[in-house]
Amino acid sequence: MNKRTLAEIRSLIIVRDDTMKLEEDQELIIRLASFEDATIVLELWQESARWLQSKNINQWKPENFNLEKVFKFMNNGSNVYLAELNREIVGTYLITWNDPFIWEELDNGSSGYIHKFVVNRKFKGNSIGLRLLRSAEEQIRNKGKEYIRLDCMAENQRLNQYYCDAGFNYIRRVNGEGWSANLYQKK
Repeated sequence: MNKRTLAEIRSLIIVRDDTMKLEEDQELIIRLASFEDATIVLELWQESARWLQSKNINQWKPENFNLEKVFKFMNNGSNVYLAELNREIVGTYLITWNDPFIWEELDNGSSGYIHKFVVNRKFKGNSIGLRLLRSAEEQIRNKGKEYIRLDCMAENQRLNQYYCDAGFNYIRRVNGEGWSANLYQKK
């Protein structure tokens, strides 16, 4: 696998009419979200859910997210992160340290799990998603975990391909009531 250099990750080159152009020297700050940030995290989740629905992608529903759910993650040992660029929030993700619901018998203590991964649509096409993934990977490795894991709806072909392109390996498909998810990991 070709690993990108920090300079390559920082070079943000794709520009579209409806996106913000980022300059190469702009610093992306990724920090733990505070309780005061909960409404911002919620807005990002809901906006992403609305966008997914507008594309007929059955992954998230805005009504399934509320402040109580954000606070639950902030209080259950998960790490919720926000990414800022020039004092504007551009993304969020969270890391959990177990996921028996999705990973079932494969869930283990040597893994970190990336969830609720969102890039503000205003900043799409600027490699922010890849930078967020790399940050999450580093945080998981810094906790001494061997595996970095995530999942996504099996029907979301574009996101599945994105994770493969980011170096994640397909593990298997899990089926729930009315949904199927693909599991991915990397070392």
